[in-house]
Parts: sequence; structure tokens; C-alpha cells
Amino acid sequence: MMIAMARTSPLAIRLRREHGAVQHPDRRDLERDGWRTTLDYRENHVRGRDGLLRQLHVAWHAEAEQDLPDGRSVVISATASSVDRVWSRLRMEAELTDVRLRRRDEPVDSGAA
Repeated sequence: MMIAMARTSPLAIRLRREHGAVQHPDRRDLERDGWRTTLDYRENHVRGRDGLLRQLHVAWHAEAEQDLPDGRSVVISATASSVDRVWSRLRMEAELTDVRLRRRDEPVDSGAA
């Protein structure tokens, strides 16, 4: 008895999408640290009086949200002209936010040496 097996063409194997492979490393690190992220693309078209397109201002806007153990939520955002820059800026903002939150939660040392 022969069993017919489905064959996948080499082209289909090469074109198969690997989930997560296209995600930016900074975004992946943010999500691993517990941030929920979003990314928006915006364009501002600058036209002359004659209606012709003169300039195109591109803006990528990324946001991240994280729930803290005490029930509070933190939201941060960044805007840049490229995807790489916006994720880098958002990751820096997340690191600064983590430092600020740790400083706020540290006990104040009132004893002078």
C-alpha cells in the first residue's frame, strides 16, 4: 500500500514566513520585558498652491504600555522618521522609565554620615 505524501515545493519553503523573524530587536526586547507595543505610520503631504506635492514628511509613532505590580500603568511613546530610530528611542524611554520608577520606590536614606 502506497501513501501519498504532500510535497512542498522548494519555492514555498523559501517563501514561508517565520513568525517573529521580521520583528525589530528593540521591539522584541521591550515585549520580553513586559511592554505591550504599537506602531503607527503617518504622512504629512505638503502641497503647493497649484496642488502639486512638494514635500512628504514621514513619521513613525510607537507606543508602549506596561502594568506595574501595584496596579498602576505606565505609557511611553516616541516619534521618529524611521522604524529603527523609533524603536531605539522607545527602548531608551523605557529604560529611563524603569530607572525613574526604581528611584521612586527606593527608601529614602535620612541618616547623614
